[in-house]
This record gives sequence, C-alpha cells and structure tokens, in this order.
Amino acid sequence: MSAELSPEVQAYNDLVEQLSKAAKKVMDAGLAGQVTDEALTEPLYVAARMFSNKTDRVGKTEWPVSADALNATDTVVLVTALLEAADVNLFDMAIWYRRI
Repeated sequence: MSAELSPEVQAYNDLVEQLSKAAKKVMDAGLAGQVTDEALTEPLYVAARMFSNKTDRVGKTEWPVSADALNATDTVVLVTALLEAADVNLFDMAIWYRRI
C-alpha cells in the first residue's frame, strides 16, 4: 500500500507490533499461564472485529494468516474455543462453511 497511513492506523499498527514482541517474551519465558483471560481474549476480539469491519469496507478478503503463523494445534484450540463460545457445533459449522 503506497498511501500514507493515518495517525490512528499507524498507532494501531505500532501497538500490535509491541503486543507481538511482548507476547513472544512471555511465551519464551514460559509465563503464558500467568496471563489473565481478559488479556488473552481482548486482542482476539479486537482482531476479529477489525477483520469483519475491514471486510465490510473493502469486500470479502482472505484472513491474512501466513502458512507458518499458526500450527495445527494452535488453530484447532482457537477454533474449538470460538465454536464453543458461540455455541456452534461442527455440524452447523459445516453447513455455514459450504455457504461461504
């Protein structure tokens, strides 16, 4: 993207970079168990809302996840938690998945 970023977008991008670095330090130190549930879920909610909002504004887009960003365990743990939180079973998920 060649356009200059707005100050709000740049601030958001900077915070995400700081969060990523801090999370790596916590995981590398084996301290993930000390992170509060809220500190885990809020960035997830923000990312989901941001992705949905961006999709609304620019049209349907693929989730920008690189092939090595999440392993299979990370993916299944996250998806399972999201499905359980939304009270969606795998049968329902399969129906919606085919509609996309």
